Amino acid sequence: MKKALLTISALLMLLGIGRAVKIASDSGKTKYQWHRTVMDGSRTGVKSVTLDNIDEALGTFDDEAYISPSGARFTEGVTPEVAAALMEVQPRMASLKEVIGYSTEEMVVSPPECKLSNMFVDEIRRSCSKIFKKDMDFALTNFGGIRCSMPQGPVVLDDILSMFPFRNHLVYAAIKGSNLKSLFDQLALTETFQCVSGARVVIKDHKVVSAEIGGKPIEDDKVYNVASIDFLLTGGDRIALGAMAEEIAISDVLLKDMMLQYVKGLTSAGKPIEYFTDGRVTMEN
Repeated sequence: MKKALLTISALLMLLGIGRAVKIASDSGKTKYQWHRTVMDGSRTGVKSVTLDNIDEALGTFDDEAYISPSGARFTEGVTPEVAAALMEVQPRMASLKEVIGYSTEEMVVSPPECKLSNMFVDEIRRSCSKIFKKDMDFALTNFGGIRCSMPQGPVVLDDILSMFPFRNHLVYAAIKGSNLKSLFDQLALTETFQCVSGARVVIKDHKVVSAEIGGKPIEDDKVYNVASIDFLLTGGDRIALGAMAEEIAISDVLLKDMMLQYVKGLTSAGKPIEYFTDGRVTMEN
């Protein structure tokens, strides 16, 4: 167990993701507390790997030590072992290092609204409109479904699969406005809200001040076409769209495949990956 923790700690340090700090608990047993940092190569200079930059990204070995990209030398501990394992697996990961797009800037995940979340949920809405052959009034997904930020510059297949790793399916639900109002009231009690498309919501002190769909106040008796993912149908992130729906349809399209198609479509059209914020969610808490 101790060696496993040391190995994980070395991997986190190598990648510049974080570090494990040993602390003593009240019971006298040793515990480890994880401290997360941005994966920016700040510790060793290690950075994301593409097909042709393995030595530059991960470093090299000489007869005596592992030399990280920053020039730091490691001769003891598990860091050289972890570095060797990362290098050894690269040929088997070659297909994941294919460059499939180019991002004009880093898109950092930042609730209640950011460029990456807006792109993500807007594409869910667009794709569901095509799949289910009906205009989607509104789309909802969870920030937890975005597992990492979009890097600036070349974007490889692994970047998108790491961003959206879950096997969630696109779904359609017909939901009355009164139920959507209740849902918004529920989300307003959180610190992050969630990713929305087709709506504009203003929240103050964890209460909904105003909520619109399609630029108009939500009507209690109107049934809205809602695009989402199956994870949120039955209680994922404490959201149960299925329980409030008049009708549900689940597609065989996976979320990750949708985003891959979106990025590759931009590249085929000669366009970079870029997006916008528009003030769709305002939280004053």
